[in-house]
Amino acid sequence: MSRKVDSVKDINDSKETWRLAVRIMDVWSVVNNKGIKHLEMIIMDSLVLIRHDHLLKWKEVIKENMTCIINNGSVYNNDFQWKVCDHSKKFVFLGGTTMKAIELQNIPPKGYFFKDFGEILQGKCKTDRLEDIIGAVSEINHIQSNTPGKKVVVSVVLKYLK
Repeated sequence: MSRKVDSVKDINDSKETWRLAVRIMDVWSVVNNKGIKHLEMIIMDSLVLIRHDHLLKWKEVIKENMTCIINNGSVYNNDFQWKVCDHSKKFVFLGGTTMKAIELQNIPPKGYFFKDFGEILQGKCKTDRLEDIIGAVSEINHIQSNTPGKKVVVSVVLKYLK
């Protein structure tokens, strides 16, 4: 008999072994300031991190919008400076993490929830959260040159299209 599936909303640090039925919403690569690459993905409002030493194992397997069962990862505080979701925890793939693609009709497809640009202008948003917006770049003010060990910083002015 298979183990009960845990809900993403219930992820916390009270136990070490989790079994999640999820839809992968977004997947992207991140390179840190030491040049080490890892994967990050959103699984229905929770952040998952796949460290560089497990990158090759998962990079070709994980696809956006797929549904799957994930077993055995670690849970940590979602303490990134910029957050991509409101969940207080992040789920980290380990060497023993397994993932099985399976069609799960009960998990809805990806939806977009754009932040109203007017709310951003009024300060009605979280300052540590990355938001999806629709707008136009009206000018580029400054581009910091790319020097070793430094991030490229671009300052832009967005135009509200309403």
